[in-house]
Amino acid sequence: MALSRVRRWLRGVGAGALRDVRERCRAFLGPLDRAPDAPDLFRTHRQLAMTPGLERRPGGWMYAGSFYPDYLTVGGASHAIFPVAARWCRGRGVDVGAGHWPLPGAVPVDEFRGAGLAHALSEFPAGSLDYVFSSHCLEHIEEWRAALAEWVGRVRQGGIVFLYLPHPDCAIWRPGAPMVGSGHKWSPTPDVVASALVDLRCEIVARDDGPDMMQSFHLVARRGDAPG
Repeated sequence: MALSRVRRWLRGVGAGALRDVRERCRAFLGPLDRAPDAPDLFRTHRQLAMTPGLERRPGGWMYAGSFYPDYLTVGGASHAIFPVAARWCRGRGVDVGAGHWPLPGAVPVDEFRGAGLAHALSEFPAGSLDYVFSSHCLEHIEEWRAALAEWVGRVRQGGIVFLYLPHPDCAIWRPGAPMVGSGHKWSPTPDVVASALVDLRCEIVARDDGPDMMQSFHLVARRGDAPG
């Protein structure tokens, strides 16, 4: 009944009135890419479409001779690793750089967006956590070794540090690529990150050098003695 009334009303108004309604709705809602929880791709699509070297294809982009599906660029890559992380990240822990997609059961920590804005790593004393999980965050940090040392320091002896990171072979995530610009400060590799964790007196207990379906790799480290 309500729908038929709306249809009758639409037939009774002129084209000018409909344009006015559309403009009012557009002004109220605004572009979708300005919504606070819009996927990352919404915010960057216009810019990417005008970027030399990028070619739009159905369902994704051609870049540097390879096709990259849209699911790689909309955020939430961590969902691909959650089932694996759940086997290691138990007890009390945090998700550093959680964005809008925190690891279930973890306290989200993020300086820029999402529920993690309500928390800071400094809230958690040294050695107080069972685990630190982080997905696609360390590559955004220029002084990443210092950040990693801080993360390791927050877990207890025997606690877990679980890292999920973009694979170095994935061209769209290399520093300076159109999808990331200057947001990625460096390109992590499994060996470099594993070596840094060992230097912090951690034991690598699991790793998958990838790339997986999300063009990523992961490392699982168990904290030993307190870093020196």
